[in-house]
Amino acid sequence: MKWMTRIAIAALIGAGLSSAAAWAEMPGAAGGETQIVMNPDKGLPLNVGGKKLVGYYQQHDHVCGLTIVLSESEAGGMASGGSEGPHGTRITANVTPGQSLRVDGDQNRAAEFLCGPDGRKMNARIYTREAYPGHAAGKS
Repeated sequence: MKWMTRIAIAALIGAGLSSAAAWAEMPGAAGGETQIVMNPDKGLPLNVGGKKLVGYYQQHDHVCGLTIVLSESEAGGMASGGSEGPHGTRITANVTPGQSLRVDGDQNRAAEFLCGPDGRKMNARIYTREAYPGHAAGKS
């Protein structure tokens, strides 16, 4: 768990995010559609419908080895008092080239991670998805 915390902290610091206010400026916070080319082993902080996440990938056996640390609280999961550092739920998946993994947030916002040829590239896309049937607009 400590190395996961270090990854999240390093990604936040590397992105220049040291306060809760910085999360409002990260990709995806303003709505609309955002597309980002990811760099291997580099943390990418995103805001997806009120959810904070930091994702990174590594090429692994011709697939994209994607890791996402997901948090619902301010400052990327900063524990109360700020003494424990960022924490959250860690999700890992191997994404096959040409395939994607999607994370849905509130307000019909979603992040999609698309793996490129041989796992050498990965793109992140943040967008507004269609509401699920039976759910009111703006709710997920």
